Amino acid sequence: MARDNTWTNQDGLVVGFGTHSEDNDVAAVSGVGNRKVVTVEYDLANLSDTYSASDFKPQDVTIPRGSVIVRGTLQTLVAATSGGAATLDIGTFTKGLATDVVDDADGLVADVSIAEMTSIGEVHVLDGALIGASGQTAVGATGLGNCVIAPSYETAVFTAGRVRLTVEYIAPAGSTGGTVAAV
Repeated sequence: MARDNTWTNQDGLVVGFGTHSEDNDVAAVSGVGNRKVVTVEYDLANLSDTYSASDFKPQDVTIPRGSVIVRGTLQTLVAATSGGAATLDIGTFTKGLATDVVDDADGLVADVSIAEMTSIGEVHVLDGALIGASGQTAVGATGLGNCVIAPSYETAVFTAGRVRLTVEYIAPAGSTGGTVAAV
């Protein structure tokens, strides 16, 4: 979060003062009960080719294992550009295990082309294997743990672009709590 002036306290914590200008990909979660909506914005130029544990951010939202993703959208906020034919994958990656792994690299959406992200306001409906459909896979079924949303690029690096991702899910609840087995 960019600030005009900063001050560092005795413990080394940097405190910013001034106008708030960016959110640094901080996700927002809303909802009632076990039905949640995650909204997060990504700068496409900051994505990795292959998502890994080194891509974790402290502010990542963890989606409980066994959650069912009902629907989601990807909206273009700043037109995407690339030096090649970049595509976008968004999936899930475990977080909190002894060794975190890919759950489903493109489970939310696979291969969104740069052409689909050049018109500001354009909306792409998520259609991956984790999205609500008969026989869908629950979050954490492959990775066997709670997961974070994992965006990555394929083929070529994005040089610019910003998208807003919105994902609605239903977390395990009731007597199963967060211990429901993902199938």
